[in-house]
Amino acid sequence: MYVGRGPRRAVSGHERGLSLARVRYVVHGRGRGHATRARAVIAHLRDLGHQVAVAGGRDALPVLGEADGDDVEEAPSLTPDMGVFRTLGGVVTRVSAERLALTRDATEIVVSDGDMPSVLAARLMGCPSIAIGHGIVFSHGRPPAGISADLWRREARKARVASWGSTRQVAVNFVPVEAAKETVTVARPEVRSELRRSEPDGTVLAYFRDDNGEDVLRALVSAGERPLLFSDVPCAVDGVEVRPRDPRAFTAALSCARAVISSAGSQLISECVHLGVPQFALYDRSDAEQALNVEMLRAAGLGDGASFAEVVAADLEGFLQATDQGRPEPAPWDAPSAAQAVAQLIDSLLA
Repeated sequence: MYVGRGPRRAVSGHERGLSLARVRYVVHGRGRGHATRARAVIAHLRDLGHQVAVAGGRDALPVLGEADGDDVEEAPSLTPDMGVFRTLGGVVTRVSAERLALTRDATEIVVSDGDMPSVLAARLMGCPSIAIGHGIVFSHGRPPAGISADLWRREARKARVASWGSTRQVAVNFVPVEAAKETVTVARPEVRSELRRSEPDGTVLAYFRDDNGEDVLRALVSAGERPLLFSDVPCAVDGVEVRPRDPRAFTAALSCARAVISSAGSQLISECVHLGVPQFALYDRSDAEQALNVEMLRAAGLGDGASFAEVVAADLEGFLQATDQGRPEPAPWDAPSAAQAVAQLIDSLLA
C-alpha cells in the first residue's frame, strides 16, 4: 500500500511519462462475486504497472485477502437490510473515510465494484471514477429481446444508485447487451485462470448464497442424486455431501461438474457459461436482478432456472435428464474483458 505524508502533491505516473496510475479499488461486500471479479481486474492493472490500493466489504475481504493479505482495507458495505437511517449514517461515515483515503494516497482514479460511497467521494473530490459491475447492465444497458422490460426497469432504478456520479461505467454480462449511453463499455466477465474445462464426473454441485436451498436439496436427493453442497452452514438434509466454501475446492469441483444447481448470481453463471456446465439457477421472487439473470441464461440457451418459491422436483429432474445431451456452447462475442475495459478507461481518463 502506498501512503504519503503531509499536503505535498505526489507526481503522477502520467506526468512522469509513464502509463501507470495510483488507483483506489473498492469492492462491495455482499456475496463473493464482486471480489472474485475484482481480483482478476486488480491483478491485470498491477501487471500493467498501476499501483492499486484495495478496500472491500464483509464477504469480499477473505477473497481479496488471498491476494493482498493484510493490505486490504475494510470498507463496510451498505446492504438492503440496514434501513433508511442506518443507510444514511453509513453513507456519511463511508464518504468521509473515502475522502480521507483519497487524500492520503494521492489517488488519481477510483474503481468501484458496486460501492456507492467511494464513487460519491471521488465526485466530491474531483477525482475520476469507473463504476464496474453486473448491475450496470440494467442501469446503463438495453434489455435483450424477450427479456422482461418491467423487471429490467425495476432493477435499473436500484442499480443506478451504486454508480451514480461515476465518470465511466463498465457493464459486465455473460451474454451480449447493448450499451444505452456513450460513457458505457460492455465487457465480458473475468473468469478465474484456474478454471479448466474437464470431463464431467457426474457431480451435481450446489451453492446457495443465502443458504436457502434445503427444499431444492431434498428434491435432488429424492431424485436419486447426491449433491455436493458448498456451504459454511450445517445442512439438515440427509444424502447431501457438504464442504466448506473454499475457493480452490469449489473451482476444482466446478470444472468437472455434470451440472450446477445454485443461486442466480452473475459470477457463477459466467463461470458455468465459460466451462459449458449446465446450470439451473434459482432466485427469490423479490430479487429482480437474479430473476433477469435467469431470463437471459434461458434466452441464450445456456441453462434454466426458476424462483425458489415455484420450483418443483419435476423441473430439476427434467433439467438433469437434459444434461446428457451435451454441454451448452455460448455464441462468439467480440467484447473486451472486464479487466481490459477498466485498463483502457484508466488510460483514456488520465491521458
